[in-house]
Amino acid sequence: MYACLVAEEAGEPSQSQAPFEKIIGVVDCTVQDEGDILRNLQGVQEYFYVSGIAVLPSFRRRKVGTALLKACEVLALEWRQRFMALRAYEDDSSARGLYAKAGYRVVSRDPEWVTWVGRRRRVLMVKDLPVHDAQIQQQ
Repeated sequence: MYACLVAEEAGEPSQSQAPFEKIIGVVDCTVQDEGDILRNLQGVQEYFYVSGIAVLPSFRRRKVGTALLKACEVLALEWRQRFMALRAYEDDSSARGLYAKAGYRVVSRDPEWVTWVGRRRRVLMVKDLPVHDAQIQQQ
């Protein structure tokens, strides 16, 4: 399963504005089963993965990222997922703050050696979703 969620600027587009010019944020969502992530989750064979979240610089710190994450959570629940996961750069305090406020917690980090090859270290962050009895019975 895959979805690309889009946040648009409120209001009517001007006559000179193309519809895509109203887009102020996007995020990709998929259901995955990668072993490196599953080892951090209990009792599941798949999880909801959030990636590629991006908000135009002029719309940052205006709750667009929060709204996109909430929309992801609604979709994850609709798809009957128990966990949401994402990766963030270890040194990106703004993004990590957003994710922590949304209920994500750090469960693992890239190994130190990734910096030896010029890459930035990432953290894996996970959010537990509420599980309802009806969902458990259907699994």
